[in-house]
Amino acid sequence: MNLTQKEWQQVLSVIQHLNDSLDDCLIRKQAGTALLDLLAADHFASYIWDDGEQTFKKPVFLNMAESNLALYENYYQFHDPITHQLQKYQRAVSVNEVMAQSELVNTEFFNDFLTLDGLYHGINIYVYDNGNKNIGDFRVWRTKGRANFEQRELDILDMIAPHFRNAMRNIFFAKHRPPSVDKETIIRTLANETELTKREIGVTIALLEGNSDKVISDELNISMPTLRTHIQHIFSKLKVRSRVELCSKILFSQ
Repeated sequence: MNLTQKEWQQVLSVIQHLNDSLDDCLIRKQAGTALLDLLAADHFASYIWDDGEQTFKKPVFLNMAESNLALYENYYQFHDPITHQLQKYQRAVSVNEVMAQSELVNTEFFNDFLTLDGLYHGINIYVYDNGNKNIGDFRVWRTKGRANFEQRELDILDMIAPHFRNAMRNIFFAKHRPPSVDKETIIRTLANETELTKREIGVTIALLEGNSDKVISDELNISMPTLRTHIQHIFSKLKVRSRVELCSKILFSQ
């Protein structure tokens, strides 16, 4: 799609925030701030889906009242006519794709929840892991009087979605990875059985330890673009598509 130079910079800013940390609340808030600027929007919220309890948890929000979000968690998410419909889509989707605005404004959800913070036009995106489990979402809204979102904004969200998905997967793996990494054994294995360079092996070890891009960049004294080039080469040589696949292939085969 055709983006201006400023918009490309804003997209890259969102992606960078998604790789800056292994704290899901922090990366969602930073990415949300950048998204509001990129999409000319007014309000942002993001949740993690708890599949066991079938509820949205761990809210991150911008320009919304904390008390209102508490109402959502305790009541309105169970009386919400749009969100669970939007959640079924594995792409960016407009609120009005599942319910016409003329119908939405007559619901309890709209009049007793959305309007309290001025939410009127909305687009959402929900990302899923390989097992088709929803692992996080971005909800972006504009106020009444502003133009509704168009396909262009949905395309931008779809462009960002793979990076959001990978960030959430990386965070999950960092929290559940094996308690220790036998560096020496893994280094010998990678040196003997792969075509990785010495630098790529160093980056691989850092990835296995669950470090964020920023931490790896600082520790190895390399720039972010150089680091991401190394990661692309590592994925290509080891025939994996994500950090989760990389860690599973190496750690669980030891």
